[in-house]
Amino acid sequence: MLRRIGTFFWRFMIIFSFIVNVVLVLVVVTLLLFIFDIKNNIAQPLLEGLHSSFVGLDNATIDWTIPVRTTIPLNTSIPLNTSIPLNTQTNVVLTAPVPVSVTADIMLPGGGGKLNNAQVFLSLPQGLQLPVQLNLDVPVNLQVPVNLDVPVELDVRAVIPLSQTQLHDPFDNLKLVLEPVVRILGNLPSGFGEVGPFVGNVLSGNSPDLLAETPYTANPWPGYSRTAGLNYTLGGEPFPPENVPVDTGIVPVGGIPALDQQMRPELYQNGSTPQTINAQAAQTLTTQGISTSNYTGEPIIIEVQAVAPGTRIVVPAEETPAPGTTNVGGDLGIIPTPLPPGG
Repeated sequence: MLRRIGTFFWRFMIIFSFIVNVVLVLVVVTLLLFIFDIKNNIAQPLLEGLHSSFVGLDNATIDWTIPVRTTIPLNTSIPLNTSIPLNTQTNVVLTAPVPVSVTADIMLPGGGGKLNNAQVFLSLPQGLQLPVQLNLDVPVNLQVPVNLDVPVELDVRAVIPLSQTQLHDPFDNLKLVLEPVVRILGNLPSGFGEVGPFVGNVLSGNSPDLLAETPYTANPWPGYSRTAGLNYTLGGEPFPPENVPVDTGIVPVGGIPALDQQMRPELYQNGSTPQTINAQAAQTLTTQGISTSNYTGEPIIIEVQAVAPGTRIVVPAEETPAPGTTNVGGDLGIIPTPLPPGG
């Protein structure tokens, strides 16, 4: 019985092995027959589509107009030190009798002759109205209280190229991961007619450079369906001094090391690698006093000088606001960054 079982198992293994080999041969033959269809219609379009999308993301620009509609409370005083010109005609009323002494020539009635240079004494009564012409500068020196809500209505256009932000690094790294594979596929034969010359070049020692640039890699992204930056006039304005970024020296790590070394040989000189370069860059940044949160993507706590709508700031006794100011903030449309747990 053991011999029968052994014979049955032996025959089963032979038949099973034969069937498996036949299936494998059929699969290999099928793959050989359709290998270029798979390359040209599946693998290459898929990888080039991913690679092209990452290139497009890196080249993209955010162009958006942010409407700002709010009111800013203004509670203060404005010093006013000036003079006001006054030129007008008006009537003045005497508040007391005013004696007047003048010299006059008087003709005496009844042919009595003429008195020259006679001294006349008059008294203008209280309450008499006199027309006068005023022409003078009135000095003004005072504090003008201001308490009002200033409406703010403006449209702020923001044009932000992603390649000039931290998003450039992950997009560039994704492109580096796929670009060697895309170049290899683009330089491999695309049909049976190209296999002969390709093999002939390999056997003759003239192996083609599989990482050479292809027509696709020369222009991987055709363009966008919407424009960005059209009629924007501030593109040449310099960054504010406090907002100029610092180059950290950190480089994208890339993809397959052997292929990446051929794509970026300058990063692998003298035994260096992207990882060792990044470690040295991080150490240099630490010696410069630059926090890791500024370049590692950790949450950055930003103090925003604004409050939520209708919120009253609680000011400690030692921080009593100056006269003419207020602690009640308006709706500036800014949500302060929350503190981390325990912060």
